[in-house]
Order: sequence, then C-alpha cells, then structure tokens
Amino acid sequence: MPVINMATTAWKQSGGQIHTADINFAPRSTFVIASLTGTIGGGTQFAGIVSVRSRPQIDGQEVTETFGGWEQWRSSVFRQRMSSVTVGVATGKDQTAKAVFTRYEF
Repeated sequence: MPVINMATTAWKQSGGQIHTADINFAPRSTFVIASLTGTIGGGTQFAGIVSVRSRPQIDGQEVTETFGGWEQWRSSVFRQRMSSVTVGVATGKDQTAKAVFTRYEF
C-alpha cells in the first residue's frame, strides 16, 4: 500500500497548559504518529493523539474515538477512512515542550 500523502504539524508551547488542534482531511486510510521532540524544565510534558474521527463503514456515519485525559493519549493510531485527528501537547508550570505530529495517508 503506497503512501499517497504525508503532512507534518509541529508546535512549541510553554507554561502549565493543555493545547489541542484539530486536523481535518478527506476520508482515507491514515496512520498518525505523535512525537515529543524536546523539553525544558522538570516534571512531565506530553504529546499525543487526543481523538480520531473515521467512517468504519464505507456508507456509514462518522464515529469519534476519544482516548481520555492527556496521560492516556495515544502515540500512534491507524484507521481506515479516517477524516480527522485531534492532537495535543500538555506542559506543566515552568516547562516547555516541542512536539511533531506526522500523518501518512494510503
């Protein structure tokens, strides 16, 4: 199965916050990877996949899967006919994190 599209989203954030972003695209078989590429400060910083939206049946309705609080976010997800992914970064007080999210469409 050849990759027909690849897209990367990256951001850096600081301070005690959880930030998420929705990425929407045409329904395709899609694999998404979340990577925390750098941190500054003590404590926990986290990057992951918050939720995905897909159409399990070709002519069915879209279904949203949410993976819980930041400590349960996924590092990778594959779904056929995925149409949206929500990615997130969580940082504590006096912390900075840089994350990269890569999406492969088949």
